[in-house]
Amino acid sequence: MTKITAAGLVIKEQSIGESDKLITVLTAQYGLVRAFSRGAKKTKSKKLAATSLMAYGDFTFVKTKDAYTVEDAMVKEVFFELREDIEKMALAQYFCQLANEFCEEEYESDEILRLFLNALWLLKSGKKPAGFIKAVVEFRLMSLSGYMPALLACDTCGTYESEYMYFSAESGKIYCDNCISSGQGYCLGAAVIQAMRYVALSDFEKIFSFTMASDSLKRFCEVTEMYLLHKTERNFSTLDFYKTVRG
Repeated sequence: MTKITAAGLVIKEQSIGESDKLITVLTAQYGLVRAFSRGAKKTKSKKLAATSLMAYGDFTFVKTKDAYTVEDAMVKEVFFELREDIEKMALAQYFCQLANEFCEEEYESDEILRLFLNALWLLKSGKKPAGFIKAVVEFRLMSLSGYMPALLACDTCGTYESEYMYFSAESGKIYCDNCISSGQGYCLGAAVIQAMRYVALSDFEKIFSFTMASDSLKRFCEVTEMYLLHKTERNFSTLDFYKTVRG
């Protein structure tokens, strides 16, 4: 029997029978931990809140044979405010699906966990626009997951910045006006390129600490989503739902 303790964020929950759950928890030390939580659906269960979707808490997991069970769980934050706003809730569910897609079991995921926790806190607080939070999460997550694009200069001539630069989702490289081939990239202004560099390369504590004009932010949101979808080669049902409720 193996016992581990870790703080983690519940990114997925599935009902098992009348009173049990199967939850997926994103932890810093152990990556994804999938565990059964016996009796967690009962209204008097001490684990009810701590094992709900998007709950962050301290968990004790016990592994017997090939499966973990939740021995104990103490909630720290449930982000209850997100449930009062359907757009914020939809975006939070998208973040959970991304975490499940990009993270692995038994693989250290400290910065990714911090990324999602900070995103949920900012989403709850309303201190940053939802679209801005989404774009930062998408681009930083891609950079952390082996998809760091080459953003320092034009890949052909080395130009650091021009009025317009072009980003290729396929190659993950940027090109200047003089070097771009027809249909090769997505046209971006200097402010968007700067934002992409900032999110990909800055210290973690700073990645949400900037602002953008509305037109540049719109372009930034478009390119981060495009890059993520291109590299994953899949659709996300939660993203589709978010777009529906966002209007």
